[in-house]
Amino acid sequence: MKKTGAATLLLLPVLGLAQPALASQQLELQYATFYSQMKTAAKGDFGDARLGFYLTDPQNGRRCTLSSARVSTAEREVPAEVTVDDELRLPYDDDLNLDKASVWVELGEPHERCDLSVQVMADAPRGELMVSELQARQLQMQALLDKLAGMIGKHFLPKMEGVRISLVSPSGTAYLIDGARQLALSWKDGQLLLSQAQLADFAKGKLQLDVEVLRLTPWLHQG
Repeated sequence: MKKTGAATLLLLPVLGLAQPALASQQLELQYATFYSQMKTAAKGDFGDARLGFYLTDPQNGRRCTLSSARVSTAEREVPAEVTVDDELRLPYDDDLNLDKASVWVELGEPHERCDLSVQVMADAPRGELMVSELQARQLQMQALLDKLAGMIGKHFLPKMEGVRISLVSPSGTAYLIDGARQLALSWKDGQLLLSQAQLADFAKGKLQLDVEVLRLTPWLHQG
């Protein structure tokens, strides 16, 4: 099993290699690979923190584009979800694991190879984005990272600098607001970074955005 570096532990160890049939661009993966990871997260109380799955092209480091996905056994077929930024969301189902289900993924464009990776993340709060709720999800993601790293490995995790917010829009401006205080924050490449200091300074306030939030992920120290 190939490992990523410590500084990129946000993307956890590669789970396997997916080699598409070039004629159909359809991948068959084993559901058990996903299930073992989801089971670890399901065992603990991690609130809104969860694991997300992606396929990545090792030649350029970009995500493989996905058009659809499903989980199938000899007896049944269950739909899976593909998000607008190509996250693969699968049902957590004991029976699918026992029945040795396969995950079938249709690629949106040709790739010679796609690597399967898993990322710690959290769904954004519904409605107003209160900073206190962002802080709570940050703690939940840290707890899940610690669990996956193990008793010894968690002491070598990169420091969490804050929260990374993935947005549908590639660029724009957000505002941290607490009463009369307001801080404008620009984002680019669909990523808004909120530091620990900013979260603490506006802990009683809210984050104002006019675009859809895809997810939250840990912002880990690099280097």
